[in-house]
Amino acid sequence: MTNTYKIHFTTYIFYLILILSGYINYLFYYLIIIIVHELGHIIMIHLLNLKIISLTIYPFGGIINTNINYNLNSNKLFLISIAGILFQTFLFWPLKNISNYDVFKTLNTSIIIFNLLPIIPSDGSKIFISFIERFISYKNTLVLSNTISIISLIILFILSKNIFIFVILYFINAKTIRLFYYIINKFKLERYLYKHRYKKLVYVENENDLKKCRNNYIKYDNIYVEENKYFENKFGKTY
Repeated sequence: MTNTYKIHFTTYIFYLILILSGYINYLFYYLIIIIVHELGHIIMIHLLNLKIISLTIYPFGGIINTNINYNLNSNKLFLISIAGILFQTFLFWPLKNISNYDVFKTLNTSIIIFNLLPIIPSDGSKIFISFIERFISYKNTLVLSNTISIISLIILFILSKNIFIFVILYFINAKTIRLFYYIINKFKLERYLYKHRYKKLVYVENENDLKKCRNNYIKYDNIYVEENKYFENKFGKTY
């Protein structure tokens, strides 16, 4: 599949605002940070033998579309999500002797903090998911993640008063929420089609209680059946 790389139109607006405001040095450092950050994700994705389909650069960073399905191992999700932030952190040392280092330090620190916020689609939201999905159902993971994302976004807007970033993130979050049931159903279908197998097993009352990275036994006609058998009745046999 061909990789595609593009810059979202809002990013051009953001760059233009920085230039017209006289913050060309901020733009230069910002570009370095974004490139290194996304490079961290790209390297980790390749190390895990996954593929990148597209990369879109937004004012707050990039969004990478991959062949990763919703059942990706939680540890791998964490590694991919944290890689960009780690690469950013490494930038503090080789650039410590540049002129205007304080400007770079402030900008890099701010972007790291922003990326750690549990706001969809930031790395922080994925890191958060990679932890909580180990303990609760995937459906509840999404509900909690969406809820915390919206609350965090409102708090960020109150503190920063940045309407530009708020609007962009609001529409991304709204789209994610609209896709809630699509994501849940795709998660279930992927489990059946790709025959995921895990060491740990868990017994759940219904398919909405499915836990990621577990072999789920779902209650069906008062007995617990292995999830593939359950979904065979739901989706039909695969050949």
